Amino acid sequence: MPILVGHATAKGSTRGIAEHIATRLDRAGEVVDLRPLADVTSIREYETLVVGSAIHNGQWLTEATAWIERLGPALTGRALWAYSVSSVGATSTILSPRLARYLRRVTPEPRAVQILRSTADVRDHRSFAGAIAPGDWPGFGRIVFRVMGGRYGDARDWNDIDNWVAAIRADVVRDR
Repeated sequence: MPILVGHATAKGSTRGIAEHIATRLDRAGEVVDLRPLADVTSIREYETLVVGSAIHNGQWLTEATAWIERLGPALTGRALWAYSVSSVGATSTILSPRLARYLRRVTPEPRAVQILRSTADVRDHRSFAGAIAPGDWPGFGRIVFRVMGGRYGDARDWNDIDNWVAAIRADVVRDR
């Protein structure tokens, strides 16, 4: 059965991570279906799901939460790996390192992931830092970004993502 690698992206970082995950799983011999979550209307053909969303204001994007609401009952018992993409990941950040350490300790898991945990068999939830360009935080947000020690650029930790994909692949193989 194919593995769904679904994503909800705002500026492209999450899509880029989803593409990377799909490529790694494909190279490991898995059949992968890479799709925006807004386009996924059924999960009948998937045993394993890898889904993620960009984080805005501490929560998954609307199209990701709509996907959960739409397919909630079908998620029951399915193996699901979730990831969130924001300013601060588990191993990298676009913000100051000190602020990132603090945020990793105090930021709650997005509500969408909590809902997923109540229906699906969530094997793991991972946070990844994304990429940010000067126009991504408009107006006053740019000032806040700079005060928080923000640095423009790509903070995605591809090694961390590769390690996470290896864990997913090992789990899929073990479940067969």
